[in-house]
Amino acid sequence: MTDALLHAGPGDRFFDYCLEPYRPRRPWQGKLRAENLLWRALALAGIEDAARPVVEALRAALGRDMVVFGVKHDGARLFFELYVYDAQKEEPAATVAGLTAALAATLPIEVPVRESIPYMMVSFDLDAEVFERGAIRELNLYLTGTERHEGRSYVVTREGAELANTYRFLAPKLDIDTVLGLVESSCFVDFASDPRALAQVLVPELFACKRICVAKKRLRDGIYFSGIDVDQLLAFFRRYGWPAALVDFASAHAASFDHLYLDVGVDYAPDGAGGLLHPKTSFYGTF
Repeated sequence: MTDALLHAGPGDRFFDYCLEPYRPRRPWQGKLRAENLLWRALALAGIEDAARPVVEALRAALGRDMVVFGVKHDGARLFFELYVYDAQKEEPAATVAGLTAALAATLPIEVPVRESIPYMMVSFDLDAEVFERGAIRELNLYLTGTERHEGRSYVVTREGAELANTYRFLAPKLDIDTVLGLVESSCFVDFASDPRALAQVLVPELFACKRICVAKKRLRDGIYFSGIDVDQLLAFFRRYGWPAALVDFASAHAASFDHLYLDVGVDYAPDGAGGLLHPKTSFYGTF
């Protein structure tokens, strides 16, 4: 595990997990880049060295801070997802064809995608299994079709495409009635019989954020809190049982991350005993 820390610099750009720009919360001089959290997590997962050529190839092709990373935790292991946006189809390097060319020498993409599909983002998983396989054989395509910040994602393989997720972005206070309606409209969680379940989803410590995304997935629901600070990130880590080494690292350097806005996500489903379980939680940044 490398001990070198990556500091913010004049070339940094600040984006949320939808690659929308934001003004840093504090002056960035002397502070740390969000990707330090990514590298620490990759090291804890044992794939730091394997992931480095992929990260470097994407940064060389797309530029600094133009790739979103997601660090995921299922209660036992860390795994990762990398996201590339090009909503206006303006950057050839951000297409599946462009990514395939960029990663050809490091981690080939073996998924055929018709570029006429109006996707605005593509992502792929990154974990030990992908590196053992030596190729990316599954992509996620994200599409929108309205001006209401609604969208859907599909898992795409050589065999075809399957709908995986629908989602909608909302303002936590302005759109609270819509947020509540979408959350409570669940095939999995019985909010009517247990009003306390709602507070387990709309976590008070995280609700003070810039934007909420409500997601409906095949086997569970999910909620994302965008634009939180490092103290909220630490509360999120502790609430959902993230690895102590990562929590300690983030805590030790909290003052150096206080200029950032971060984003987190929580998948949830009933645990069969009147509560909720969390098959996956995640946080996001850019590199």
